[in-house]
Amino acid sequence: MTNTTPAGQLIDLHDVTTDGQPKPKLLVQTGPMNVMRLVLPAGKAIPEHKAAKDITVQCVAGKVEFTTMGETQTMTPGTMLFLPPEELHSLTAIEDSIMLVTKAN
Repeated sequence: MTNTTPAGQLIDLHDVTTDGQPKPKLLVQTGPMNVMRLVLPAGKAIPEHKAAKDITVQCVAGKVEFTTMGETQTMTPGTMLFLPPEELHSLTAIEDSIMLVTKAN
C-alpha cells in the first residue's frame, strides 16, 4: 500500500494556492482507491469526461454546477454524488471551490 499522505496524519483540505487553473492534488493512493482534492477557481470548467471505475465527488467549499446523466445540479459544501464507471460528466465552478474526488482503482 502506498500513501501520499502518511496514515493517521491530518490533511487540511483548505490549504490551497491557486494561479487561476484547476489544481488536482493526489492526497491518498492505496490499492483499492485514490483520493484527490480539486481546486477550481470561479469560472473554470472541466469539460465532459468519464472515469473507468466508480467515483464519488464531494463539495468541500464553494459552488459548482455538475452535469451528468442529462441533468445539471448545483453542488455546495456538504453535498456529494456517486457516479458509476464510464458515466460522462462535466463541472463548472460558480465560486472558488474545493472538491474531493474518491476513485476506485
